[in-house]
Amino acid sequence: MTSWLSRTTPAAVDFPGTLGLFPALRTSYGDYFTRLWEPQVLPVVITELCRLRIAQLHECDSELAVRTRPAADAGLSEAKVARLEHGSGDGAFDAAESAALQYAEQFVMAPGSVTDAERGRLTELLGEAGLVGLAMACAVFDGFARYQVVLGTHAEADPAAEPHVADLPGLDPAAPATPPPTDPTDPIAASPFALQPDLLASFLRLYGTLWSGGTVDHPSKEVARLRNARVTDCRFCRAVRYDQARQAGLTEDLVALIDDGFEASALEERHKVVIRLADVFLGNPHGVTDDLRTDLLDAYGPAGTVELTAGLALFMGFSKIAVSLGTIPDNLPAQIPLPTPTR
Repeated sequence: MTSWLSRTTPAAVDFPGTLGLFPALRTSYGDYFTRLWEPQVLPVVITELCRLRIAQLHECDSELAVRTRPAADAGLSEAKVARLEHGSGDGAFDAAESAALQYAEQFVMAPGSVTDAERGRLTELLGEAGLVGLAMACAVFDGFARYQVVLGTHAEADPAAEPHVADLPGLDPAAPATPPPTDPTDPIAASPFALQPDLLASFLRLYGTLWSGGTVDHPSKEVARLRNARVTDCRFCRAVRYDQARQAGLTEDLVALIDDGFEASALEERHKVVIRLADVFLGNPHGVTDDLRTDLLDAYGPAGTVELTAGLALFMGFSKIAVSLGTIPDNLPAQIPLPTPTR
């Protein structure tokens, strides 16, 4: 299925084409996705099973049609993949696979339902770093499956066709060879994310690229982030503010309006469009209407629509990691600097 963005932007026909409207973000995303398959993150078969299970939950056929090269090389069988539709409790999966798949299902549907006992069991099976790697993988699988559904690149022309093996997009050649030193006072760098230093550094570059580049103004991105924070109930994300959005005029009085009843509020119309997008993205990605598509294109254009949708994928992913791992810090900063790719 071709993205509805291609009606005005012919290059935006599929997932790479839409993300290509923000080239730097596409490069950073490719780097992060590629690093997910490194053995210190997770066993690659578990990574692939979680990716495919999340794609099933979102009915994202474009993801289901692909087998990543590392998983294929590791011997993941189509017989085991076929059992995914029966859920994480199917007997085809070993203990680690089953526990990881259950976490992936909870991550998509109810991240706050993950219990201490379940986190403890995952730590026994995967190690502390493996649990963090699992969360960081589920974040991008969930977020960018939703992205594809919202932008209409999720359906395959022939769903019955045999899956094909795809190479990973590759590392960013401009990325440092080793992760830069982290600031121990940074609540993210000092969190369990630090157990996956290469992946954390890649995520920070990806997140920094989103905030420091693109065409969308900072208040609009902040509206999307804060609406996501309220819906996912991430206390950390709700408490912090990015300084440049505030400096650009997004006051606390306006932030208070990013709530139920926003349609009748004094928010700018384009910010109401952002909230409508966020609610569809987080609630029912298949529910995008023609009116919402028109409003997004009128307010932000094709590139801005991609940027906001990718932003929601990252905002939601980070929020769900914090909620599902129970790693929200006690001391929350009131305001933090705008992320940059070098942070």
